[in-house]
Amino acid sequence: MRATRVPPAPPLRAPAFFLLRYNGFAAVKLLIWLAGLAVLAGVVVALTSPPQFTLAELQEKYATPESRFADIDGVRMHYMDQGSGPVIVLLHASFMNLRSWDAVAETLSSRYRVIRPDFLTAGLTGPEPNDEYTFDRNLELVQQLLRSLDVDRYALVGTSSGGIVAFNYAARFPDNVSRLILINSAGMPRNAKTNPNRVRGTWLSRWLDTRFPTRDKMRDILDINFIEPHEPPDWLVDMNFDMSRREGLQRAGAIMMAKFRTGDPQQVLAEITMPTLIMWGLDNQTVFHLEAEVFAHWLTGAASMVKKYPGLGHYAYVEEPAQIAGDIEKFLSGELDVQLIRHRRSQAPSPARQITNAKN
Repeated sequence: MRATRVPPAPPLRAPAFFLLRYNGFAAVKLLIWLAGLAVLAGVVVALTSPPQFTLAELQEKYATPESRFADIDGVRMHYMDQGSGPVIVLLHASFMNLRSWDAVAETLSSRYRVIRPDFLTAGLTGPEPNDEYTFDRNLELVQQLLRSLDVDRYALVGTSSGGIVAFNYAARFPDNVSRLILINSAGMPRNAKTNPNRVRGTWLSRWLDTRFPTRDKMRDILDINFIEPHEPPDWLVDMNFDMSRREGLQRAGAIMMAKFRTGDPQQVLAEITMPTLIMWGLDNQTVFHLEAEVFAHWLTGAASMVKKYPGLGHYAYVEEPAQIAGDIEKFLSGELDVQLIRHRRSQAPSPARQITNAKN
C-alpha cells in the first residue's frame, strides 16, 4: 500500500485587515514623529534666528535730522538734501543705502547741493505697493523725486548697481544731466561665471545664511570689497546687518533679481552725450577694472575719461572718501576736461567694398 504524501501546511499569514491596521498605525506614528520634528525645528529657528526689524523700528534707529521723506507715486521715499549750490545726485549700490555716501556727501555739500535717495529695498524707503521692484522703477522714482524738489539740472553719480540706474537715466533724460560719474559701475553683460550676484555655496550653506544671519557673516561679505589696509567700518557693518533683517526684504529682493534684465548697455551708453568720468578701484574683486575701458569705448556720443585707484576696491568711496570726493569736484569744475577723450566706433567696410579691395 502506497503511502499518501501530505503537503506541508501553508505558513501562517496575518489577516489582511490586521496588516492594514498595523501599517496604518505605523504611518500615523511616522507622521506624528515628522510633525514633532518640524515643530521642534521651527522652535529652534525662532529661538536662535536674529530678530527681524519693522521699517518703523529701522527708521527710529537710523533716521537722522537730515532725513527727509516724500510720497512719490505711492512709495514713501527716504532721501537727504544737504548743502547749496549746483546739484549733485548720488545713487547708492545694492545691499547699501544712502548712508554709505555720508563721508563723500559731507565734503561735497560744502560747495554743492547734494541729494541722495534710498532705492526700493534699501535703507528707509518703503515698499512698492504693486511689487514693481525693478531698476526701471527706481529710475522713475528718482526722476519724480527730483521733479518734486524743482530740480531740473544736476550732475549724476552712480556706483555699482546704482551706476545702472545712472547711465540709463543719463541716456533717457540728457537735458537734465549736466555730467555723469560712474564709480565701479555694474551693467555689463554677464555669464554664469562673471555674474557678481551668482549663486554661491551649497543649498545647505545658503539656507543657513538665510535662516541664521550673523554680524560676522555680514562683515565677511563686506570685507571682500575692501582692500587692505582698508576694512569695513563698524557702523557700516552694524547698519547693513540690521537693514538686511528688515521684514519683507528677502521677498522684495528676490522679485527685483528675478525681474532684472541687462538689456543692451552698448546701445544705451552710445546715447549718452554729457561728459562722463569713469572711476574704478584697480583692485576691485567684484567688478574688474578692465570693464572701465569697455564703458569708455561704448560712450561713443560723449567725451569721457577713466581714472583708476590702486589699492581701492568696490567701495572706493567708503575706503577713501576724501580722495573720491576731491576728484568728483575736480571733474565737475572742469579741471579734468583736458583728459576727456571722445571714442569713435569704426565702421566695418561693406561686403561690396571688401570684394573690390580684394580684386585690387
